Amino acid sequence: MRATAAANRVASALAPAVWLACLAVPLAAFVLVASLPAHFGRLFGWRLAAYAPTLFQRLLCTGLRVRVRRHGDLIPAGMRLIVANHVSWLDIPVLGSLAPMAFLAKKEISAHLVGRRLAGLQGVVYVDRKCRGCIPVVNAAMVEAMRAGAPVVLFAEATTGDGNRLLRFRSSHFEAIRLAALSDKERIAFIQPVFLNYSRLAGLPILRRDRPRVAWYGDVSFLPHLFRYVRSGGATCDVYCGAPIPISAGADRKAAARATEAAVRKLAARARAGGIFLGQENAYIEGTETAYCPNRTR
Repeated sequence: MRATAAANRVASALAPAVWLACLAVPLAAFVLVASLPAHFGRLFGWRLAAYAPTLFQRLLCTGLRVRVRRHGDLIPAGMRLIVANHVSWLDIPVLGSLAPMAFLAKKEISAHLVGRRLAGLQGVVYVDRKCRGCIPVVNAAMVEAMRAGAPVVLFAEATTGDGNRLLRFRSSHFEAIRLAALSDKERIAFIQPVFLNYSRLAGLPILRRDRPRVAWYGDVSFLPHLFRYVRSGGATCDVYCGAPIPISAGADRKAAARATEAAVRKLAARARAGGIFLGQENAYIEGTETAYCPNRTR
């Protein structure tokens, strides 16, 4: 009996590592095969190339057992800045599985072969967090991405949180959407507020004590957190899309940041009240939920 119990403990400890290894091989093969066509597709404006990252993120969400449920609609066109709260490294595959979009990424990622390939597949704007003087350069790159048709995702808290509260939004990169509006007066520029709510763990409502299994913050290293998440049995993330906020060339970035923060806080309050939103008007239905298949959107 003791030998059996010991064997079960060893198998339980090894299971996440084996499972992750089985997941990593097909994903790595997909990246190696798809990254080059996606790169050339962006250079030559091939429409289908934009959906390679979305397919990759959907495969990743499926492998990580993340069920994504979208409430409301993403803005389909125009120059778009998607502003969301930041809870976990899971936020990127969750949002990336919904539609083609570009993310801000730390400059250090480009120094690693795997990170550079993944970034090249997804489409990123690199940020040097240690160089405040580089913010105008980053904003200019964000404008270029938005003018090319890709919405850019901004985690305006500038760090991850525990998922229980929102941090104050930083306004530095809100200047990018104003510059986008200034650079192209024929197209409307929008900010879309988004709230990410990890609502279930292994199919059960997530409790406050369980949030560290999904939320990645503090001094926790990536790999230990990844193994902790894998052992949790998967998560459900509800993505609440708020009404778009039009931005003019004369907008003030700090005012835009405060308005967006207020909109995300409103989404968070209503989401935690147990309702959903329908359409761009954010019609609220108390106590109901619309279910989606993994990575499927309305």
